Amino acid sequence: MHARWRLPAAALLAVVGLYATLAPAAGAQAGTLAVEEQVFQPFTPWHQPPMTLPEPTAVDYLGLAQHGLVQTGRWRDGAWYCEYLACAHGPYPLLTIWGEVPMFEAVDALQTAQPSSAHRALVDRFGRASERFWNPYLGGYAPYPNDRYRGAEAWFDDNGWMGLAFLNAYRATHEHRYLYDAQRAFHFIAAHGWDYSGGGGMWWNTDHPYHSGPALASDALLGMLLYNEDHQSWQLQDVKTYVDWANANDTNDERQFYLEQANQSESVNDYVQAPMVYAQYLLCSAGQGQQYCVRAGRTAATLAETNVTKAGYRYNYGPEYDVIYLQWMMAYGQATGDPYWLKLAELNAAAASRDAAASGGLWLSSWWGGPIADPETHPDMFRTMAATTSLFAWTGLYAAQAAVPPAQPTAGSTAVLPAS
Repeated sequence: MHARWRLPAAALLAVVGLYATLAPAAGAQAGTLAVEEQVFQPFTPWHQPPMTLPEPTAVDYLGLAQHGLVQTGRWRDGAWYCEYLACAHGPYPLLTIWGEVPMFEAVDALQTAQPSSAHRALVDRFGRASERFWNPYLGGYAPYPNDRYRGAEAWFDDNGWMGLAFLNAYRATHEHRYLYDAQRAFHFIAAHGWDYSGGGGMWWNTDHPYHSGPALASDALLGMLLYNEDHQSWQLQDVKTYVDWANANDTNDERQFYLEQANQSESVNDYVQAPMVYAQYLLCSAGQGQQYCVRAGRTAATLAETNVTKAGYRYNYGPEYDVIYLQWMMAYGQATGDPYWLKLAELNAAAASRDAAASGGLWLSSWWGGPIADPETHPDMFRTMAATTSLFAWTGLYAAQAAVPPAQPTAGSTAVLPAS
């Protein structure tokens, strides 16, 4: 799925002027929480009076995520789930990766927030099911389960999103099987996704029709998070290659946002920006250069200024895209100590709790009510309900963690920056 989130200049309304980002200080000594506060101006030239986010309505995010798990039963067909209600999808009725991943991510978040045997069983259930997408002939994940034949087509953004879900499953359970599943996704990406002969860029799929921003963003973040787990230097170098190429070649948008397709300045979407922001913050945290923190901070500030609706905090294009954006901007906000991104997610989650239910009570409408704008998100799709469930689960997790005061580093210890 590769939707476009268009941001015409005429629709922009600046909502904040400056954003503070914490960045690792050069020459930090072990045993100190060595950060320096930097203020990054947005890339945009627009500086309207700041708009303060309204206070979100308090809701039980994790309880709502549990209710989303109940809703999955409506898509059940035998041992698994269908892409559409009543399995109305012709010869390919089962979930594709874009249906599978958001619910896999939701149960990862639930197990992390509320560890239990029941939540662990759900992670294992979706983890084992997601392994069925592996095609040994490709050496990567195909878009449909059990597509195990030679010549199958695969998408590099799909492998990035699936790899991230496996990595979050590993973090939630400490089951090394899932770390391996994430690693083999990145091996496939590194071996077949990058355009080595054409000067760089991440291919959209194995047919190599064009360079893809969503693929590059998901794959860069996956590689960086994997590096933080197993510290393989080739992962770090590959991520730097991807990010440096993007910063040099993929920001033709006037706000210097990353593009869905290189050299197509109108092809901007939200779910490309957040993984690129967080991946660069993590590169900076790994000692690869202050310029990555600066780039992450300025892109985040520009995102916070950018308004695409009459109320700039409303994300209403497609739940499966918007939840990726909010999930990883919450991760960035937690790592930098900026509460803006959690509050933004809470506002959208509160709206979804009120307005996402369609006929029958299923979460099939947009978060702010009414039909979903994305033309590729069709009525009655599992992914719509699953993405809304994932929004509740990740917002609940980050809200719970924000409510717990951080532990102060003791003498002789080294502060570790959060990775998720």
